[in-house]
Amino acid sequence: MNSQGMSRSPKAPTLLRRVGFSFLLGAGLFVLGAVLQGALHQRGITGLSVYVDDLVLATLAGLVVFAYEQRRSKEIRRKLEVISAMNHHVRNALQTIAYVPYTEQAKQILLIQQSVNRIQWALREVLPGDAAEGQPLPQQAVVTEIEQPQTGQKASSFEPEA
Repeated sequence: MNSQGMSRSPKAPTLLRRVGFSFLLGAGLFVLGAVLQGALHQRGITGLSVYVDDLVLATLAGLVVFAYEQRRSKEIRRKLEVISAMNHHVRNALQTIAYVPYTEQAKQILLIQQSVNRIQWALREVLPGDAAEGQPLPQQAVVTEIEQPQTGQKASSFEPEA
């Protein structure tokens, strides 16, 4: 996959589309009510108030559907924002991991652990959608070199900062 294909995000329905759908549904209900009222008229029930009732009912139905569509649109936008934030944090962490072989061995463990911490933080804080902007990332780590007495070789040790 190319990077452009990955960066495109699905679009939520536009306001015009939601308004149009809501009023189209309302108009459809009005027409249906008018046809039913025509059938009632053939049976002897008449009056202009019958059509006014249908118009009011259709308008109310359109407003209810519009409110529903607005709420659904907000939910979709919120979910897309969470997905975008997760994508950002995980990709950054994976990019760091991908370049680890080109760094000093002592720093490799630190970089990998920081990346793992960042992914865990994103899963814990961003994925539920409750993360506030500017919330701190997980604690940083310190890599120290320890000389092993038996062999005299140096080994890296990872410890989180307090």
